[in-house]
Amino acid sequence: MLDFYKNVWHGSFDGADEELTQLLSRASDIVDNAICMSGYTVSTVPEIYGERVKKAICVQTDHIIFLGGIESITEGSYSSVSLGKFSYSDNASGESKNSSATSLCDLAENYLLPTGLLYRGVSVL
Repeated sequence: MLDFYKNVWHGSFDGADEELTQLLSRASDIVDNAICMSGYTVSTVPEIYGERVKKAICVQTDHIIFLGGIESITEGSYSSVSLGKFSYSDNASGESKNSSATSLCDLAENYLLPTGLLYRGVSVL
């Protein structure tokens, strides 16, 4: 995946390969969670969908980097606090940075939509 990110996707990450490998692994986990209902994982998808899944992982990696890297996923800070009638939020939307870093980003979803791997319906035999 590291080779695909660097040579096919031409990602913008300029840090150490070890850190990029970790970022790609986290992004792969997020894509795995998104496609789990299909019965496939990123390593078992049919070859016909392989390139789209790899691109989804790469764009998810770039998304994590944009949000602050691994810390954006593992950081345990709070974006809002409530005590009785008092409430404080550090951003206008109320959405925590943490949740957006661990959710499939829009562009990754766009790569996966045509594959049918995101389908959450019921299969009838």
